[in-house]
Amino acid sequence: MMNSIQLWSKRFGERMKEMLKFGRYMFNDHILIVLLISIGAGAYYYKDWVASLSEDFPTAFLFAVLFSFVLATGNIITFFKEADKVFLLAVETKLKRYIVRSFILTYVWHLYLLFMLLLVLAPIFFNTMSGNQSYVIFAVLIFVLKIINLFVRWFVDFDYDKQVVTWDVLTRICLNGISIFLFMQEAYILFAACIVIFLAYFVYFALKTKGKSLPWERLIDNEERRLGQFYRIANLFTDVPELRMEVKRRKGLDIFYKGIPFAQNSTYSYLISRTFFRSGDYFGLFIRLTLIGGVFIFGLDGSYLSYIIAILFIYLTGFQLLSMWKHHDYVIWTDLYPVSSDIQLQSFLKILLNILWTQNLFFTFLFLSSGEWIKGLILFIVSSVFVYLFVFVYCKNRLVKWSQN
Repeated sequence: MMNSIQLWSKRFGERMKEMLKFGRYMFNDHILIVLLISIGAGAYYYKDWVASLSEDFPTAFLFAVLFSFVLATGNIITFFKEADKVFLLAVETKLKRYIVRSFILTYVWHLYLLFMLLLVLAPIFFNTMSGNQSYVIFAVLIFVLKIINLFVRWFVDFDYDKQVVTWDVLTRICLNGISIFLFMQEAYILFAACIVIFLAYFVYFALKTKGKSLPWERLIDNEERRLGQFYRIANLFTDVPELRMEVKRRKGLDIFYKGIPFAQNSTYSYLISRTFFRSGDYFGLFIRLTLIGGVFIFGLDGSYLSYIIAILFIYLTGFQLLSMWKHHDYVIWTDLYPVSSDIQLQSFLKILLNILWTQNLFFTFLFLSSGEWIKGLILFIVSSVFVYLFVFVYCKNRLVKWSQN
């Protein structure tokens, strides 16, 4: 009979095999060239921008905001499947070593991501921070906070109230941000008090979940959501039969497609709009990339580097939203719509254009907060031209090729 360690190793091997299978389609020559050009151009301007920073730059605030979100995200990678809540329920008490290995894998993966982020932000720290601050000690603090965050999230997942999960994320964002800000401001007494509160928060949920059985539904949902995000990206490059659709009501967003006319030619405009706001994680992806890009543009304070950041995030958003075109491939009813393929294509491109146009306006608005009106106008024009070419040249050609295959 397979023990928990063998089961974990088997699940880990299956997941790695799956990621490698789709990875060879995702990281093709085209994507690698774009990444290399983007990284090279970004590094060039980033170096000049960092050199221009003074000690007045709000490094502590920037680091606190950025790391507060990075540390609060993520949950334990368990590799659990839908059938496990039936077949593994009887041996739940024997899965301790399975869970420990899952936790270690999750922490190592997040350590790698944090290390890369710390490496990128190191020049800002050394150019702007005065005093006796040590970047090594700061990095250790980040690593320690991450393991606390993962433990708290694990215990919170035992609570079946979704509101508790939402409030937990918001609480940890605040605690992470305040702790980092106080540490970088060398307010060590207040920092210690904040850490004590954080630890008390951790102990509260640890005691609250003591003796409870594994939250199978929540853990499986987390895995399916994680796999769904990976499948949606992979679906841009090849067909992914495993991709499952998830729908959320989001009634408050109905206003955005109420203006679509009730006409046959608007069928796909309505369908794609509803898909963007309600299905999968398209809307969430758009919000996350827009906010992250906005933070960078706002922090760059009128630098030309903002042009690269804006175009890069518009490209990343549009590129990942292309998967909406295939979202209904496995639903036969959409094939019955009396709408020509040309109208379908134009409807999709129009919706994508409006989405990226909205993101462009947001980035331009944040750029104008620096007072650089001429640069802001140039950014708007450059980004608008890029959006138009990206949608009606690159995306159109790509979608036509998909339709022909």
